[in-house]
Amino acid sequence: MTSITVTHRFDVPAERVFDSWLDAALIGRWMFGPTVREERTVRLSLDPKVGGRFSFVVDRHGQQVDHVGEYLEVDRPNRLVFTWGIAGESSSRVTVTVAGDTGGCDLTLVHDLDPAWADFADRTEAGWRFMMGTLDRELHPSDGCLHALGTDAVRMERLLPGPIERVWEFLVDPDKRALWLAGGPMETRLGGAVELQFRHADLSSKTAPVPERYKGMEHGHVLRGVVTQLDPPRRLGFTWGLGAQASEVTFELVPQGTLVRLVLTHAKLADDEERRSVTGGWHTHVDTLQDRLRGHEPEAFWTRHAAIEAMYRQREHNG
Repeated sequence: MTSITVTHRFDVPAERVFDSWLDAALIGRWMFGPTVREERTVRLSLDPKVGGRFSFVVDRHGQQVDHVGEYLEVDRPNRLVFTWGIAGESSSRVTVTVAGDTGGCDLTLVHDLDPAWADFADRTEAGWRFMMGTLDRELHPSDGCLHALGTDAVRMERLLPGPIERVWEFLVDPDKRALWLAGGPMETRLGGAVELQFRHADLSSKTAPVPERYKGMEHGHVLRGVVTQLDPPRRLGFTWGLGAQASEVTFELVPQGTLVRLVLTHAKLADDEERRSVTGGWHTHVDTLQDRLRGHEPEAFWTRHAAIEAMYRQREHNG
């Protein structure tokens, strides 16, 4: 028997995470459907009780696939155990445990694979990890702003004009990236070097004076990092700086019809001051990206940045 284990930290109550496994509508948004992979949901039915069964039917490239199983344990909100398989084939066993605390909960998933599926263990693990990220995003409705994620990270979501390949180019191509964030070379391989050459005045044909606190960036600024995640055209991650004190930025792209959902996470932030700094910066840069993808000329960076920083200060004051 081959077992894989996936863990994920959620900053929402354990009950919300547990219930998302037993709600067909939610399952259709984080476990199956076009936000997860290239497929269409056909029918999602379940009877969430011990001895109850589920059937999740999807259409993948014209072929219907029925994921079936039986609930063996249902102990809300701490433990869920069920069999898992494709109709007509051998089944496996999945155990989900959720441990809650005042700041959210920790989910641990153990998938015991049939020996016949041992060669697919890495692929299965990657699939569950991706779905945990999708579930996390589903439990955080987006208003397009950055929000705290735990104590050392911020996250934002935006719907951008597609297709996904075009948005990806604006992340990895130096010339396109220079239109909204920073130019500079990027070695698109794990461990590859990243050099971001910031020229804020070049992000728009409109001009604005540089605020006093950012005068050090007036003539450009260079930031170096290392590629930590790479799955074209869906995921890119790199360190924001070098060494033990570096933070980390992750971009996730999910097609949604003609649009693309961008999920940007900046983690491992040192303190509240750094969190505030990157929050205003990322919001302004992503606004600029959105303008570029729509074919609009962006507002002058520092003009927009001042308004966005003021908005976040007010939000923080209002609690």
